[in-house]
Formats: sequence, C-alpha cells, structure tokens
Amino acid sequence: MKEELKYLKNLILNEQKTGNPYYDKPWENGKSYFERNPIIPNFSVYNTIKLLNTFYQNKTAIDCIDLQVNYREMFNDSVTISLALKELGVKKGDIVGICMPNYYQAVASFLACNRIGAITTFINSSATKKEITDYLNLYESNIFINFDSTKENNLDIKKNTNVKYIITLSKENRSNLDLKSNYKITSDDDLIDFNSLESISKYQKKHIENVKGSDDSLILYTSGTTGKPKSVVLTNRNIVAAGIYQKNTCLTDNVKGDKTLVCVPFTYPYGFCTSTLLSLMSNKTAILGPDLSKETINYYLSKKPNIIFGSPALLELIMNNAPNEQDLSSISNFVSGGDFLTPQAAKRGQEFFEKHGAKNIEISNGSGNAETVSCGTGQTGIKIKPETAGVVLVGTDAMIIDPETMQQKNIGEEGMLCISGEHVFKEYYKDEEKTKEAKFNYDGKTFFKTGTMGFIDDEGYFNLTGRMSRFYIMSTLNKVYLDHVQSIISSFDCVKDCAVVKVVDEDMLYVNKVYIELNDNYKNMDINEIISYIDSLCRNSSPEDTKTEEQLMWYEVPKYIEIVDSLPRKPGTEKINYGLLEQDASEKKVKHLNIILKR
Repeated sequence: MKEELKYLKNLILNEQKTGNPYYDKPWENGKSYFERNPIIPNFSVYNTIKLLNTFYQNKTAIDCIDLQVNYREMFNDSVTISLALKELGVKKGDIVGICMPNYYQAVASFLACNRIGAITTFINSSATKKEITDYLNLYESNIFINFDSTKENNLDIKKNTNVKYIITLSKENRSNLDLKSNYKITSDDDLIDFNSLESISKYQKKHIENVKGSDDSLILYTSGTTGKPKSVVLTNRNIVAAGIYQKNTCLTDNVKGDKTLVCVPFTYPYGFCTSTLLSLMSNKTAILGPDLSKETINYYLSKKPNIIFGSPALLELIMNNAPNEQDLSSISNFVSGGDFLTPQAAKRGQEFFEKHGAKNIEISNGSGNAETVSCGTGQTGIKIKPETAGVVLVGTDAMIIDPETMQQKNIGEEGMLCISGEHVFKEYYKDEEKTKEAKFNYDGKTFFKTGTMGFIDDEGYFNLTGRMSRFYIMSTLNKVYLDHVQSIISSFDCVKDCAVVKVVDEDMLYVNKVYIELNDNYKNMDINEIISYIDSLCRNSSPEDTKTEEQLMWYEVPKYIEIVDSLPRKPGTEKINYGLLEQDASEKKVKHLNIILKR
C-alpha cells in the first residue's frame, strides 16, 4: 500500500492523471486554491452566523407561519434565551432536549444553547412519551424545551427523568413571540412558559464561557429506515465546515432568489443543518414548514420560496395538490435530499413546474449522511446532471472503495463512497464501537464509510446506485443491490414509484419483492394484466419499444409483485419505510396470502 501511494503521488507531482478520484479530484477542476483549501474558523455556529450577517441585520431571517423575524431580532432573542438558560443552571457541555415542530423558537433556542456552549438535541415532535424520557435519560438532561404538551404529561416526564425545568411553548404563542411576559419561579414543579424567559434572564450575572469550534454543538439522528436511528454528535467545526464546503461548491450566493423552504424536521441534519443553518450562513430567509400536508402545502408555496429543500414525496405532494392557477414562478431550485429522485420523476416535476410558471427551474439530487452534516455532494449552483447525486464537495476528499477488500476503485468504477473532511462527525453518542466501525484512516486523513454505493465520474459527480445496508447474497452467491433493482423498475412507463425488499426463499435463500404505485393511466388495467406486463419488462421479454437501457439480471427479477395505492414512509424524512415493507412481505409469505404474481 505504501509503494502504491508513493507511485501515485509521483504521478501527481508530474501533473499526470492517475484515474483515481482520490488523487485526481475532478470535482476541484477550475476552483481556486482557497476554495480547495478553505480555512475553517475556530468559531461557534452562533458567532459564525452572526459575523456573516453583520450587514444583513434588517433582513428577514426566519419566516414561520405568521411570525417573521429579522436577523437582529433573532440574535437578540437568542441572547435573552441563553441568559435564561444560564440562570436555570445550564452549563457548557450540558445537553438540552428540544421537542417541537420546525418553529422559530427552536432555531432561537439552538442559537442560545450554542452561544453558551450547551449542546442541543432535537427530539422528534411526534415521539412518544417513553421515547422522550429515554432520550432525556440517555443525555442526562436537566432542561427540556417542549411544545404544547399538557401539564400532566410534562410533570410525568419530570417524574421519570432528571429534568429540573421544562420550558413549554403553547400554540397561542408560537406566532406571537413576546419574551417579556412576567414570570417567577416558585417551585420545581412549575412549568416555565417560553415567553417568560426575559424575566428569568434579568437575574443572570454569570460569566459566559468561550465556545470553540471543537466543542460539541448538536446531537441529531440518522433516518433509521432500516434500523434504530443513531445519535450523531456534531461539533461546531463540523457544521461550519459543511457550510463553507457547500458555499464554495454550490456558489449559493449566485443561486436565484434568497428564500428557502425548509420541509424536513429539525431532528435530521438535512432539515436543520443543510436547509436552515446553511440558509442563515448564506444571508437567506428560511421559510419553516412545521406542518406540511395537502391542506397546508399551498400556504407555504404562497410565501414565494426560491429554493425548496425536499424529497420525492414532497414533489408528489406539491404536484398532487397545487391548483392549476397556482403561480410557482418564484421557484428556481428543487433539491431532493431525503431519497433519490429518479430522472423520470425529475422530468415529471420539471414539466409540472414549467406549467406553473417556473420556466427555468433546476431539479437536482444530493447525497449526504447525518455523519457528514447531511452533505457529501453539492446540488445547487452547478451544472445539473439528473442521473447523479451532485458533485463531491470542494475542499473535501473522497474515494470509492471495495467494501470487502477496502481497495480503491478508479473513476467510473462502482464501490462504496467514503468521505473525509472537517465536516465528518465526531462520534455516535456513547457508542465507541460503532464509531470505530464507521471510520478508517488513510494518508493521514480520517474517512467516513458512507454505506452508499456508486461511482465518481470524470467531472467529479457521484452517481449513486444504492446503499450497502440494502443488499444481500443469494444461495448462488450472486449479490443483489436492492436500490439498483428499484432504480431500473422505477424507469418503467407504468411505474410512478416503487420499493424493492428481500424475502426469505427456500431455494435461493433470498429473492426480491417489489411494491409498485402505478401511473394514473395504468390504474384501470386488469390487475393480472398489469402484473404480467411488469413481469415482462423485468424479464426483458417485452416488445422492443418498452425495453429500458439497463436490464435486470435473471437473479434480480422480482419473484413477487404487488400493486399498492401508496408506499409507507417514515414521518419527517418521508423516506420509504423498508422495514415495514420487509415485515409485510414476510408475513404475507408465511401466511400464504399472496394474491400477486408468484413463480
């Protein structure tokens, strides 16, 4: 390995291409030295955002339902809340749990915690009381910020945790922020109203400790589509670096418009870091959507966002519910970061937005993990290649490896994407073993194994083909990547959306089952006819004009096909719930309830 490394470095010194993405770094072609080697300041997230917005104090920072707050007001509120938290006993390094939808108050509370060196964790607003108490006990939290929960529930949480104070936000006050309401702490059982925090802050005289880039900032979560979400610890440096990499790669200052629509819950880095904090670092207005649904989506679109950070499910929500007369001309970019948006789905979206006035809209994919602050590639401000997940971030290192041998792959060769940079997470909370499994060292750098399969092309774009967690080896020793099979089937003319899962099989060990949502013009077909048609497409035995460019191998062809009205999704991320589908497929097989194609 050392000799190979020496040989490759000699090629680079002689300005020769190696064919290896790690050494050639095609994503950095045309970039300046300082873009390729950015200086990551030793600042807290709070100080970084404040410094970057020195000249934008009067601009709207957050637009949340009926509440619009400019940057000056946001910083002032954050100072007030931070002083109140200090008075309530919060110290540097303490973990504060926040459980509420995507409200402005959650953003201000994070900045307040960050200002005094406390760590924020956003607990899903739909979490059960047991989940909330489990997390608060795991983090040994003394302060809990909650939304509109009954006094009985909150006191029950206090009873079963070490939480001393619970700060509550009511529905009535979510859009009418007034931190000056009078309040006096009378007993440990009292619940503190969010809008009384200024009264508490006035008592605070303690010294505010210096917060550095290396200090922990956030604990957020993986999407958990195939298992329990992992608690990902991110430092200030991780988040600031992610923002700098994204800005240098995507040229966000050049993206048309300055309003972003945030759709993913703050529990996930794509919702809070990529969508919200990056917007604030770029002097933009973050439109928060805490209650997106078919009833509310047009309200948020009426706020005239320019960039939408969404997912394939959100695109469908918009297309299914926007009236014909809806003006969407303000939208310049739709970024899919939850699940991969296929070129076919992107084309449908393009046609839809163009009909609604967005003539120059760009629809793109990104690829990221909670462990890389949800950004491994850039999606906006670059040439769009719909079949890819964007370009590798400038300033970072990337390589493609064989996940079994750990040998590097060349440009155009498939393997697992590994990322190195200052945005790579610190650790999984209290899980040293999993942290070690997720990282490795090479050439003096720490790489994160993303678990995402694909290849890097000669322009530095990452072509995503699947996830490591979504593959199996059958009895014939053939390896099946479920996302690859899913991608091919999703290109069929009759398929609106699909999900492929593995099913236990007596002969082959495992086989595929596909769940399919049909396009509208196929829904009236006889169920047996449409299943036979899909089967013929999978087997490539259909007429020439219906064949796809890519073909399934014989062992990839699904043994089971089921037509469904909709696919189950994980709330918040809107990613397909593969675990639920695997359970469904297993139960139907055991009970012999398959009324679908079975060979």
